Amino acid sequence: MPSPVPFRKVRRLLENAGWVFARVSGSHHLFKHPVTRDVLSIPVHKNEVKPCYVREIEKAIARQTEADDAGNDKAV
Repeated sequence: MPSPVPFRKVRRLLENAGWVFARVSGSHHLFKHPVTRDVLSIPVHKNEVKPCYVREIEKAIARQTEADDAGNDKAV
């Protein structure tokens, strides 16, 4: 079983991709994307994030990157 990822790495990954930390609600940290207004809710326990959530975060970043690239292609 893969090991949990420290939250600081997850936060850095999201912020480098353009997501903004919005707030904490209990153990869930919420991030918003400023352009699309998408929201990610990430459960954090013992300052770690389970690998299954990290995979979902990576998928959300990939979708956002593809959408940004598609938007840039239309503007040209």
